[in-house]
Amino acid sequence: MVDVSERVRRRVRADFPHHVPQVTEALAGLTSDVFRGEPRDSIHVERIQVAALVLARGHLGELDEAISLGRTDWRDLLVAAGLADEGWQELVENELAVDPAPHAWIVPGRRRPKS
Repeated sequence: MVDVSERVRRRVRADFPHHVPQVTEALAGLTSDVFRGEPRDSIHVERIQVAALVLARGHLGELDEAISLGRTDWRDLLVAAGLADEGWQELVENELAVDPAPHAWIVPGRRRPKS
């Protein structure tokens, strides 16, 4: 079975922090028979998994619906998530972008004021 990439796993942790194993297993199952031989971090595999995450919007019930749609026809899933047309690569990259560190506003080498 195809697993999920670290980027997808990171997104799952953000969207479904209490259901990471369940969600990653569902996403891996969705793509296990698609693009056989592609590595789990292939942009083509990630695209389908991200489409399900986009439609789910952090809700397990919506994820189930997205997974069901993807199992019927993964191309319909891409259309529903807006990842079927030109420029989908950039959209996937944006969905999987790493959030800035919580303290990115602190300038290196600058001391914090004493309280």
